[in-house]
Amino acid sequence: MGDHAFEHDPEHCAVYRGFLGSRTPALMGLDKRWNIPTARHRAELAGEAPFPGVDHYVMTFHIGGGKARRVDRPDLARVAEKGALSLQAPGSSGVFSTEGVVDYAHLYFRQSLLCEVADNTTDGVPAEVTDFFGIKDTECAAAVKTYVTRAADPEDIASPIEMDSRAYLIALDLLRANHRRLPLKQAELLSPSDTRFRRVLQIIEDRMAEPLRISELAREMDMSSFQFLRAFRESIGVTPGKYIAQRRAERARDLIAGGDLPLAEIAHRVGYSSQSHMTRKIGEVYGMSPKTLRMSRD
Repeated sequence: MGDHAFEHDPEHCAVYRGFLGSRTPALMGLDKRWNIPTARHRAELAGEAPFPGVDHYVMTFHIGGGKARRVDRPDLARVAEKGALSLQAPGSSGVFSTEGVVDYAHLYFRQSLLCEVADNTTDGVPAEVTDFFGIKDTECAAAVKTYVTRAADPEDIASPIEMDSRAYLIALDLLRANHRRLPLKQAELLSPSDTRFRRVLQIIEDRMAEPLRISELAREMDMSSFQFLRAFRESIGVTPGKYIAQRRAERARDLIAGGDLPLAEIAHRVGYSSQSHMTRKIGEVYGMSPKTLRMSRD
């Protein structure tokens, strides 16, 4: 499971159902134990909608549609529009309104996620992010937008290890946005001669079609999940999720070009959700379809 996953619906979800009722969308990632479950909404908050403080962070990404305002905090009196981020910290209540229908996403995460990231700073940066509203932080907003998009992709289904990685990087972006200086401890480099790291790489090869978690691989290295994420990225050049995606495409290519297994069987063996999913990914990486790749061996 994710190190900081919710055991049940975040408190904020119950409050939101009071406003939207049966129109409340399903929460993505809760059943998969993501560290940041998320939901996409298309709604209008007529008048002023009060939200009590809850025990977790609530981040809102404004996808489009009408504008939104937070009306209870004059110090946060700005308009949230397309591309903007807003945040309610644990225990912070808020009153909001919208101008017409708004497209937005909610992302939920625990204090412990920020604590793990903050533990990797050298100057004891507080693991806290205060309320903000309608901020356009380009780097963080881009990471959140990609997270929400990946969460909702019905064919290229996001793996737990990918969403774990993205959750940690969003937490890092938030701490960086809240603290002018965020010096991180130097990431440990993972050596190919380290038997533990070789074990990690072998687990990836053996379980490529399974929903691996960063926490599982981190335990092999006796690291926290965030430490492992940084160490892996520094050593390999990509996150564990991207590395697995690369190896999956390479494994599929070898099976396609080196044998006569049905393409649907190959897709299943290497962890693609379907043959069409594999076809798309092979095309993106190698510039040809699996059938063309198989024919090219002759």
